[in-house]
Amino acid sequence: MNSPAQVLRRLPPALWLLLLLPLLAVLSPVPIDETRYLSIAWEMRQTGQWVTLHLNGLPYFDKPPLLFWLLNMAWAVLGPSLWASRALLVACGIGCVALCGRLERRLAPDASGQAGWLMLGLIFFVLYTGVVMFDVLLCLWVLLGFVATVDYVQRREGKALALLFVASALGVLAKGPVMLLHLVGPILLAPWWSMPSPRVSWRTVVTLVLVAVLGGLPALGWAWAAVHHLNPADAQELLLHQTAGRVVKSFAHNRPVWWYLPWVPVLLLPWPLLLRWRRLGAAMGAWRVSQAARFGLSATLPALLAFCFVSGKQLHYLLPVMPGAAILLGAWLRHEPGLLAVKRLWILLAAMVGVLVWAVLRPAPLGSELLDHGTIMALYVLSAGLLVAAMLLLWLGRGAELASRAAPVALLVALAALPLVRLQAVSSLDVRGLAQQVNELRSRGVPLAHTANEPGLLTFLARMPSPLPEARDAVGWCAEHPDGVLLAYATGGKAPAGAIASTRLANGWVALLPAPLVVSRPKVIDKSGDAGAD
Repeated sequence: MNSPAQVLRRLPPALWLLLLLPLLAVLSPVPIDETRYLSIAWEMRQTGQWVTLHLNGLPYFDKPPLLFWLLNMAWAVLGPSLWASRALLVACGIGCVALCGRLERRLAPDASGQAGWLMLGLIFFVLYTGVVMFDVLLCLWVLLGFVATVDYVQRREGKALALLFVASALGVLAKGPVMLLHLVGPILLAPWWSMPSPRVSWRTVVTLVLVAVLGGLPALGWAWAAVHHLNPADAQELLLHQTAGRVVKSFAHNRPVWWYLPWVPVLLLPWPLLLRWRRLGAAMGAWRVSQAARFGLSATLPALLAFCFVSGKQLHYLLPVMPGAAILLGAWLRHEPGLLAVKRLWILLAAMVGVLVWAVLRPAPLGSELLDHGTIMALYVLSAGLLVAAMLLLWLGRGAELASRAAPVALLVALAALPLVRLQAVSSLDVRGLAQQVNELRSRGVPLAHTANEPGLLTFLARMPSPLPEARDAVGWCAEHPDGVLLAYATGGKAPAGAIASTRLANGWVALLPAPLVVSRPKVIDKSGDAGAD
């Protein structure tokens, strides 16, 4: 009779991500990115404007529309909720793990599925799979483009070119031309990584490049449809500033060239922790005999180098680079089976237990005033239970293939971190209380408006039928509406005393301010100053 651990190991790695679904409600909505994207999709649903995106009733130019289309499709089936929105991204994550395994089988038919397990075990990937952002969706289309590229190089079938066009089109519609940064390495280096198969001509490479670039045509069609009725300044904002501007001189997240490099080992946890470094040199020699190793290098190093020279940098921008790293590490493992020491996972488990004990014993978690004692204890118990399950899985999995034994343990560690992230960080950023306050004020007929810089924090959470009006002259609006309330957002300082309700954010604060307070102390809405010091 098979043990439960043996039965679980027979599950495909992609299906293990289903364990994330019950935990999607653990994290409250994360401002300001997740709440903003949910609000854009909600405005699309309310207005029926499926082409030109809107935030707070104004055209929004920062991102293409695919994520917002898909969110509305998910809401049409499951209803408009935070859980349904995040479940969409979990489905994308499942697709990523499945495609990573399929890609490895194309490159190394003798592989036992290491890459899919290694992808599943990436803690950073798992944590971001449950958040409404663009990068896991982009990762899915990048992997589809990789599969199409390999299929065409190996078989020269026209349907592979059609698949590459579809992948490129969806990737550009998901996050813009950055999709091509991920495809360019494997395409241009195809003559190298495909050896010793029949020689890949530069005609083949040019064909792949042209198909990938032509995949941008649907996005250009969307962009034209979105801007043709706008004034020239807004059109230029969409077509030029939001693409070239981000590459040459980012207006957000502008960081030095080397900024990503120290973070690479962190992004690849737990695998760097398990490396036997003395065997790394031998493992790296796999590129001489392995197509998978060469493809992994082609899918990671060129893209990482390109992102180092892109002005705007965020860690989650590198999520689509991770499948290439998983393919490469899988090739290394086949070349050097003793490369990873699974027993070192006990170090990671011990560290997580230490974090849990610290969290329980510290005086009070951040944002604890927003949670009742029963909820706090339930989150601690949930985290502890997941860690115990990880320990049992690691203990009972002795003798199993290395990647399939380690990856589920790393997945459970990532899931165990979610309740602690909620308690120690995200709870203090929860703006759902403000959304409830807005609904109560609206029901009483209180005049409401928001400051010009407010990033759509509450439109979805309050299920507003239309966004709050913008107070371009906030002080003037408050003077005209002495009984009104202003939704104010600031990127620095702290919320002023006298606010009806407020929430401290990672980059400032958001608050409901009574109109008389704004009129008497105009500096409280100065986004760059210490609003509480006035």
